[in-house]
Amino acid sequence: KVVPADCLLLVGNCIVEEAVLTGESTPQWKLPVSGSGVSPHEALHIKSHKQHVLFGGTRVLQHTGDKNARIRTPDGGCLAIVLRTGFETSQGQLMRTILHSTERITANSWETGVFILFLLIFAVSAAYYVLKHGLADPKRDRFKLVLNCVMIVTSVIPPELPMELTIAVNNSLVALARKAIFCTEPFRIPFAGKVQVCCFDKTGTLTTDHLLLEGLAGLPSRSPLQLVLNPDQWSTAAAEVLATCQSLVMVDNELIGDPLEKAALQASRWSYNADVAVSHDKKTRATVVQRYHFNSSLRRMSATLQLEEDGSSQPVPVAVMKGAPEVVRQHLATVPDNYDTIYKHFAAQGARVIALARRLLQAHLTGPELRGLSRDQVERDMAFEGFAVFQCPLKVESEPSLAELAAASHMLVMITGDAPLTAVHAASQVHIVTRPVLILQHKLEATGAGIGPGAYHKPGSPEADAEFEWLSPNEQVRLPFQRSWDQVLLLAAEYDLCLTGDALAHIEGAGLAKKVIPLVQVFARVSPEQKELVLQTLRAAGWVTLMCGDGTNDVGGLKAAHVGIALLAPSALAEAKRKAKAADDRKSKGSKAAKPAAGSQQLLPAAQQQLAAAAGDKSRAGSRAAAAAGAPGDVVQKSSKSKKGGDKVKPGHALLETYRAAGKPVPASIQRWAEMLDKLEDEGGQDVPMVKPGDASMASPFTAKAASVAPVTDILKQGRCTLVTTVQMFKILGLLCLSTAYALSVMYLEGVKLSDSQATLSGLLTAGMFYFISNAKPLGKLSAARPHPSIFCIYFFASLLGQFAVQLGFLIFMYRTALAVMPQDERQESDAEFKPNLVNSVCYLVEQIVQLTTFAVNYVGHPFNTGLGENQGMLRSLRYSGCFLALLVSEAIMPLNESFGLVHIPLEMRVYLMIGALLVVVTTFSWEHLLRRLFPAEKPPNKGYLVHKSQLQSIKARQARDRKED
Repeated sequence: KVVPADCLLLVGNCIVEEAVLTGESTPQWKLPVSGSGVSPHEALHIKSHKQHVLFGGTRVLQHTGDKNARIRTPDGGCLAIVLRTGFETSQGQLMRTILHSTERITANSWETGVFILFLLIFAVSAAYYVLKHGLADPKRDRFKLVLNCVMIVTSVIPPELPMELTIAVNNSLVALARKAIFCTEPFRIPFAGKVQVCCFDKTGTLTTDHLLLEGLAGLPSRSPLQLVLNPDQWSTAAAEVLATCQSLVMVDNELIGDPLEKAALQASRWSYNADVAVSHDKKTRATVVQRYHFNSSLRRMSATLQLEEDGSSQPVPVAVMKGAPEVVRQHLATVPDNYDTIYKHFAAQGARVIALARRLLQAHLTGPELRGLSRDQVERDMAFEGFAVFQCPLKVESEPSLAELAAASHMLVMITGDAPLTAVHAASQVHIVTRPVLILQHKLEATGAGIGPGAYHKPGSPEADAEFEWLSPNEQVRLPFQRSWDQVLLLAAEYDLCLTGDALAHIEGAGLAKKVIPLVQVFARVSPEQKELVLQTLRAAGWVTLMCGDGTNDVGGLKAAHVGIALLAPSALAEAKRKAKAADDRKSKGSKAAKPAAGSQQLLPAAQQQLAAAAGDKSRAGSRAAAAAGAPGDVVQKSSKSKKGGDKVKPGHALLETYRAAGKPVPASIQRWAEMLDKLEDEGGQDVPMVKPGDASMASPFTAKAASVAPVTDILKQGRCTLVTTVQMFKILGLLCLSTAYALSVMYLEGVKLSDSQATLSGLLTAGMFYFISNAKPLGKLSAARPHPSIFCIYFFASLLGQFAVQLGFLIFMYRTALAVMPQDERQESDAEFKPNLVNSVCYLVEQIVQLTTFAVNYVGHPFNTGLGENQGMLRSLRYSGCFLALLVSEAIMPLNESFGLVHIPLEMRVYLMIGALLVVVTTFSWEHLLRRLFPAEKPPNKGYLVHKSQLQSIKARQARDRKED
């Protein structure tokens, strides 16, 4: 039942699920284009005529043919004409967005390439130095000379750089996976440490997608602002509208559709099946004859009914209607005086307000005559029946998570399809909106005319400026829109701004999008394409962006952002399992009956049977594992099912108990098998949500198995930790490579070399410390301080060159001191084999001290990742390496020195080594931390207008001068 192409429906009705395109599971009714009022001469437009289009990839849930149609299909089904196929369909365009909208991030970034070029300068200089002096000596072997030059270039440019970066990123992947966060583009993790703007969808992301009916307001016999939740106190007409004016459908004995309509039907206590609604007291029966479906441009829905009351001789024809309050208002015969006050009061509190209306039709109208009525005939002269007030509550984790993001120097933005007032209220609860708000919207949007921007003029044209205005939520502030950057900037400095989709289209058409979008906190009533536009504009303006959403309508934004995070909520199966487990626990605790006899079998609840079938493969895997371990399968099975205490025993534990009961020792292999069985059992208790059509995770680089935005902070913490780790790796590798360049050029020509054991030890220590650096963990709280986003900054190169100068000075001083003491006959030629002497020994110890100091001084730690004292692996590595070097310098165990090719060093020189090492540590440590204080990473502003602070001051100064002159 999957539609293979985009088709225009000609005959029949269909109910389809478009989750694969929109992310919404609400079924959509599709009507034939014939008889729908569409002119045959009107050009087909996919968006405006989508009610008549079956989109490729969507699922047909129900379909009904038209037996009276002029053209009928052989099987009596629906008739449609194919419009587009393949990648030209809406689904194909979505796939192209997923595959090709942004570039894939790899480790071979331009930053790495430029850093390698920087090191290449030193490598080529060192190789040139060796080549020049080598050619000056006619006795030197030219082949070995060229070979040495090649070795210098390949050694100075770190071949282990990709490996070290990959290790850091892989460790981050593992850390995120432990928190049920999965990443398909690992090298985007460091981008998470650079994020400046965090954008969020609203419904399903910050708020739950389950609407709750708070009650009806504006009822005739009640106070205007009083909410009435008890349906017994509602008017009969209001209950009829809530129960019948909806598009719910029954599929596989389950009522599916708009969550708002489901919540309204449930609250009314009416039952509904096959277009027939029955009141809870069984006294009223309403049959839906014709629906006029909800349309995003009309923002209302209506239906005609045949109403049957107990004792009535014939049904009464009735028209019902619901929709946006400002739209329904135009169709009322009489508008109550406090109509606007009531609905705006609740809308300003973040509620979704739906106006209800009803009208009795002429009593003689029959079913076919009701179907023949046009929408305009049905929706006129309606009687107001009240407002239905729905709330979409915030998720518990939303407010604390966004508060932490705001405190950690992030600009927060909401991008939603909800109404402006609802979006602004929700944004104020999660620290996105912190000041008074102005909403830029089309004037017709407030009057409910249902005509979008360009009703009189083209969006973006100067003439259309007069059709837009800035409006506060309480309508006390009303300012005309001016195509002036100065005006927008001044407003952004005083208010938090909200743009509707119509206003955004006008701003884009006027060419102001790149300037205005970064100033806005809330985007409401926007389409999926406009979500992508917002992220692309922010990205083009130089902001590092994050987008968090949960539906396919967020795919464009998720792909356009540097860091896209899709929320994948646990499936219904997991919820069923949790409830079944809770019921079992209550039953086992409250049960005092005797144990069932051996061999008796109890029936499992339906939910448990489903879960048992889903976990069948895991159970079989566990049985095979137990058999491979040599354990009696029946003993394990029985032991895992029951225990004297009544609690469930895990199969691994039961396996170990079997061995212990037999008096046998438990081998290590059996212990591992037992742990694996217990892990399988635990995983059986957790249902992994499957990726379905409509899930944003099908395109997002990050997917979090969570229903809240809490994983966003985890990703940012891990991103900062990874970014800091990679930057310090660049610096450490740079220092080590610069030292290598000097050692392989100047000192090599002087005959200073390393033995094989010395080079091996140095390499092992370096690899171990890099590994422990990459194991640093993020801290539990995001800091307001930011890590440096790039190695190309004053801090990085000043630190690199300053530390290198101190280390090089120490190396040259010790080399010359040792050279002055060492006898002339012990000097070696550069081509000679390694032979231990004083210069070699001193230079090796100096290089090891420099290497150890480099790792210790450049470890960043707080406030981005665990400190040196908390990274036990790194701390132990530095401690043991320091003790080992102290043993070598002190010559406490002379045979140990000799095994590493070291000779006896005079006491005076050893004192120089120790004092010099202390001075290097103190000097480089002081220099590094001084630079961190002098050149901290720049904090991005928490509001977009602060980027233009100097320009804003000049505008205000100019206005002050103008007022003074006037």
